[in-house]
Amino acid sequence: MNSAHFSLKNEPSERTLYLCMGGFFEEREMMDFIRGYREATACYGGQPHLVLADMRPMRIASLAATHRFGELIHEARQRGVVCCAHLSSSTVQRLQIDRLTREHPSLGDVTIHVTSWEEARAVLAEARLRWMPEVFKALGPRRP
Repeated sequence: MNSAHFSLKNEPSERTLYLCMGGFFEEREMMDFIRGYREATACYGGQPHLVLADMRPMRIASLAATHRFGELIHEARQRGVVCCAHLSSSTVQRLQIDRLTREHPSLGDVTIHVTSWEEARAVLAEARLRWMPEVFKALGPRRP
């Protein structure tokens, strides 16, 4: 039995997708995640948006799943992700994400490794102020 699971919560008013991935992903489970990710972010139509990726419960994925995830990172950047706060407690996982982002470069590194939800919220608030000040003003300075 495979232990892969994920959750996606899109907050269009914040222009932010909150995702959590856990367990060990094979290619099939990764493709299920990718379909859900695409559906959740379709509302942005290529406009700037943010991601908070909580990867703490995730284990190292299969090679095929990792390849698909790298393709998704590349696609997401092309479709408007301007900042991804990557929450991880695993050094190996952070290195894997770094490798994937190097394989699929964009204009500037949009992935920022964080160690807590508080740090992730602060990173996203700064990104909103830079990339979408109208959203920051609507949410107020204390809310990401």
